[in-house]
Amino acid sequence: MSGITGIFRRDGRDVDPADIKKMNDKIAHRGSDGSRVWCEGPVAFGHQMLHTTQESLHEILPFEDEESGLVITADARIDNRKDLAPLLGIEDNEYVSDSYFILKSYEKWGEKCPEELLGDFAFAIWDKNKERLFCARDHMGVKPFYYHLTDDFFVFSSEIKALLSMPHVPYELNELKLAYLIALIPMMEKELTFYKNILRLSNAHYLSITLEKFFIKNYWVLDPNNIIQMDSDEEYAKTFRDIFTEAVKCRLRSSFSVGSMLSGGLDSSSIVCTAQKILENEKRTPLKTFSAIFDGVKESNERYFIEKVLKCSNYDYYYIDADKINPLGEIDSFLYFADEPLIVPNTFLTWNICREANNNGVRVLLDGFEGDATVSHGEGYLAELARTMRWKKLISELNVSKNFKLDLYYLLFSPNSLDILPKYLKKKMLRRRERKGVIGSKSFLMNKDFKEFENLSNKINEINDNLMSVNNARELHHLYFTSGMLQMELELVDWISVPFSIELRHPFFDKRLIEFCLGIPTEQKFNNGWDRISMRRAMSGILPKEIQWRRDKGILSFNFRRNLIKYEQKRLENEIMKQNNYIDQYMDMKKIQKIFNDYKLGKSTQTTHLWFAIVLSLWLRKMRFNS
Repeated sequence: MSGITGIFRRDGRDVDPADIKKMNDKIAHRGSDGSRVWCEGPVAFGHQMLHTTQESLHEILPFEDEESGLVITADARIDNRKDLAPLLGIEDNEYVSDSYFILKSYEKWGEKCPEELLGDFAFAIWDKNKERLFCARDHMGVKPFYYHLTDDFFVFSSEIKALLSMPHVPYELNELKLAYLIALIPMMEKELTFYKNILRLSNAHYLSITLEKFFIKNYWVLDPNNIIQMDSDEEYAKTFRDIFTEAVKCRLRSSFSVGSMLSGGLDSSSIVCTAQKILENEKRTPLKTFSAIFDGVKESNERYFIEKVLKCSNYDYYYIDADKINPLGEIDSFLYFADEPLIVPNTFLTWNICREANNNGVRVLLDGFEGDATVSHGEGYLAELARTMRWKKLISELNVSKNFKLDLYYLLFSPNSLDILPKYLKKKMLRRRERKGVIGSKSFLMNKDFKEFENLSNKINEINDNLMSVNNARELHHLYFTSGMLQMELELVDWISVPFSIELRHPFFDKRLIEFCLGIPTEQKFNNGWDRISMRRAMSGILPKEIQWRRDKGILSFNFRRNLIKYEQKRLENEIMKQNNYIDQYMDMKKIQKIFNDYKLGKSTQTTHLWFAIVLSLWLRKMRFNS
C-alpha cells in the first residue's frame, strides 16, 4: 500500500508544483517511508511510499526513464515478475522494482500492458513522446483510483480527499449515488462516487488521455462461459489446492513480518495454514495471526476453532477482545480516512486488528475477504436442478440437506437462488420482493419526497431484467463479480488499513483462483449437502478436520447489537429519534425509528439498515455539503 497523485493540464499550461505537493500531503498517511513529487510542464505526479516488499526498499517514485521518455507513479505489487522478466529483457531481482516491470511492460505492449500483468496495481504513466497519460487499475480493483476530468484539467489520486484539495474540483454530494445506497442497490453505475464529478476508474479498466482525447476501455472480462471439465473430484481438489497455494505464496512477498487475520472459519484458516506451511519451507519467520474473540458473547465467539488452528504449528498469535469494543467508538477517524459512508457494520473489527498488527511490526496482512463469494456456496444449484427438471438429483440433495438440518426454503428461494428459478416463478418472487420492500425496492428506506426517488424506477427495472436473464448457478456466481458492490467493499477495507501502515492482501481475489472457481461445475461447489466442496477436499491434510468440515460460523451481529446498544444508545436516540436535518430529507425516518425500537428489544436483525442510517447521518454532518 502506497499512495499516488497526479495532475494533467489539458490546456497546456504548466502545473504549479505547490498543487501536486498539496495533493500529496493530503495522503501522507498512505506512506511513511517517503514523499516525492515530479513536475514538468503540464504534468505532475506524486507518490507516498510505504515499503512492503524487498524490491520496494530500492524503489524511487515517481520515476523518470530518460531513455524511453516515460514517467511512472504506481501503487503496485506484480506477481508474475518471473514470467515477465525474459519477455521484457530485464532481471528479476530485489533491485528491480515492480513499477519498473510496469513501465517496461508499457514500453513493449503499450495500452495492452495491463492484460500482461498479474497482481494488484493502480498506476499512471506519462508518455512524453506521445504526450499521453495512461492510467490503469488491476483486474479486481484492489488498489483504488479516483479522478476528476474537465476539458482543461485531469487530476487523479488513491483517495478522494486529495482531489478535493484542488479548488476547481466541485465539493458537491452526488445524490444519485446516495439514492442507490439507500435503496440497497449500490452496485449500479459502479464508477460513481458520493461526490459529483469525481469518478472511480473501475476494476480491469484503463484510461488514456491527451490534450484533445479521452477514453476508457475494459481490458479484461471474467468469462462465465469458460467451463472447466476434469476427470475426477480429486483432480478438481488438487488443482484448487495448487492455485490457492500460489495465490497465498505470491502475497507473502515482504521485507517485514507477515501477518494474517484468523477467525476460525474455513477461509481465514485455509490461508493461515497454507501460509505457515510455505513460510516453514522457506525457513522464514513464523506467521503472526490476529483474531477477534468474543468471550462475553458466545454466539459470536470462535475461540475454540481459532485454537484448533494455532495448535497445528508454531504461530505468533494475538487476540483482540472484540466484545469490549464500542462499534462507533472511533467513527470520526473512520469517516476521515474513508471519504465515503462506511456500509459494513463490522468495520471496527478490521480497524482494531490492523492497529494490533501495526503494533507488532506487521506491514503485510493477509485476510479471507469474501472467500465464500469466490469459492461459492453453490447458491442457486438446487433452483438450477428444478429449472432443468433434474428431479432425481434434486430429491437426493433435498433429502441430504434435510438430514443436515439445512434451511431448505433458503436453499431454493433465497434472494440469490430465486433468480434462476423458472421464469414464471421468478416473476412471482420478484413481485413479492418488490411488495415486501426487500433488496431492489424503490420504497424501502427512502423518503418518497427525495428528488431521486422516481429516478430509481428504471434502475430497479434494469436490475430485475438482469436477474430475469440469469439461467444457472454459474451465471449467478458471475453476477457478483461484475457488480459494483465488490468494488465498494475492497475500497472500504483499504481505507481501514491505511492509518496503520498495513497493506491488506486478499488471496481469494487472485485472478487465477476466481477464474477457476467460476469455471468449475456447480456440483463442485455444492454436493451431497456440502457447500464449497472442492475447497474442503483441497484442504485435506492442511486444515484440522473440525474446521475443514464445519458447517456453522460465529454470528457477529450478536456482539454488534449488544455493544451498539450498550455504548451508543444515547447517540442513536439523538440521531434517529429526534429531528435530523441531515438524513430525514433522504430516508423514511418513521421506518428507521421502528427498526431502532425493535432492535433495542432484540426483535429486529436489520443491523445493516440501522448502521447505515447512523453512519450516513454522522458523515453528512461531518461533510456539511450545503453549508
